[in-house]
Amino acid sequence: MTRGFTLVELLIALTIALLLAGALATATPMARGAFDRVPAELEMQQRGRTAIDALSQALRAADRISVANPDEDGGYSELTAVIPVVNAAQGVLAIDQSSPGGSLTLGLSPCPNVTTVCAFGAGSVAMIADAGDRFDVFVVSAASAALRRLTPDHALSQAYPAGSIVVEVEESTFGLDQQPDGTFTLTRVTAAGAIQPMVDFISGLVFRVDGDRVDLEVTVHAPTDVLRHAIADRTFRTAITVRNVS
Repeated sequence: MTRGFTLVELLIALTIALLLAGALATATPMARGAFDRVPAELEMQQRGRTAIDALSQALRAADRISVANPDEDGGYSELTAVIPVVNAAQGVLAIDQSSPGGSLTLGLSPCPNVTTVCAFGAGSVAMIADAGDRFDVFVVSAASAALRRLTPDHALSQAYPAGSIVVEVEESTFGLDQQPDGTFTLTRVTAAGAIQPMVDFISGLVFRVDGDRVDLEVTVHAPTDVLRHAIADRTFRTAITVRNVS
């Protein structure tokens, strides 16, 4: 006759099964956490490198930069880069600007094209600079080919003298913009005021300027509150030499 399990044997087997189930239940969240951390860490690495590369490219191409929003450690959280446009429109101020808000009259030389104002038109982004290297960036609100005049969209910092150079540029201001969920995104703001998101989940952005060198620091964090408790923020650094700093 076939012998079955005794009550003691069943209780021992049940106890062992419960112990194994408890061990598996304890290990599963740990394994799940490790499974979630790996892609999150890779994503943080990618976001950090993307931010550093985009900012470095702008700084290397910049002809002039300026910084704003200083912190207590001598750094800045906002940087504006003025980048020359390839085959840019350009001209020379023919007469003194009447006032900082006045129009700009360009000479025939070196741009004899009479159908436009040295290739500038309404909506062009331009930089004007004098012999002392003071400069302003503005958007052309109106252009008169007949009078060879450009009208800036705002009053400049000064009235510029004849001989000042006007050249087409691209202006980008980089900084952090807070999102509805409380996180911050690295953004680029154009001279026309357009805001272009670049990289999400940035927890820190610092620019330090020393002569023609800019030390750049970007800190990123994990995308969710749960992962932020498990993964430390990562900071990425680099140094860029620019051609002109003001």
